[in-house]
Amino acid sequence: MGAFRTLATLLFIVSLPAALVTTNVRFIANEPRIYRYAVDQFDAVRTTGIERSELLRAGGDLRDYFNNGQDTVSIRVQQQGREVSLFNPRETAHLKDVKSRFELMNKVQEISVLYVLIYITAVVLWAREVSTRALAMSVVLGCLISLAAVGGAAVLGFAGFDSAWESFHEALFSNDFWRLNPGTDHLIQMFPPAFWENVVFLIGLLIAAESALILLGAVIYLGVTGKQTSPRRLTPYYA
Repeated sequence: MGAFRTLATLLFIVSLPAALVTTNVRFIANEPRIYRYAVDQFDAVRTTGIERSELLRAGGDLRDYFNNGQDTVSIRVQQQGREVSLFNPRETAHLKDVKSRFELMNKVQEISVLYVLIYITAVVLWAREVSTRALAMSVVLGCLISLAAVGGAAVLGFAGFDSAWESFHEALFSNDFWRLNPGTDHLIQMFPPAFWENVVFLIGLLIAAESALILLGAVIYLGVTGKQTSPRRLTPYYA
């Protein structure tokens, strides 16, 4: 039983940062305001030659594609009075790869969140195999891992975002479909490197803020309960 408890706790400590990271990425990937920000702040109308309303609609179609069972994305827009395909075959192939990575990430997110909830309710509250103070200690460790990961990513980003972003793609994809031409490819025109730098910063900020708040709550709990469980000093009795 001790080995099971240790393994369950280790999985919880790992699942907590995994849940924080994947939940925030999933939220950002499905947030309409992020797509609107890309169109409005990075001059997508001028670089693509496509009206804003069409680009915003395409952003919605792209979000739908990432969440439906469609194998290949097919988005058509009006450009200079003609209906054209928004993405060329290379961009379409890359988006298919992106979708497969999102699907894997979504599974990790669902499993990690579910495990965190099951661990707290079943192992800590119901079976009482782990005390609430031990749970708080595990939360502290999980949050510290999250903050360390964000800190490491920040160091890489400040050292050179472009090189870090390229290394990330090389590690994540087995092809070079992600290497797009800013002069001709709508995908990179709509979502240029400067956009991704801001988005990565936002995701890191969200993860760090959430981790810090949870960490603070756990530390306060440990401090309060530590005082409550400290042994009382005995007063000597004199006859």
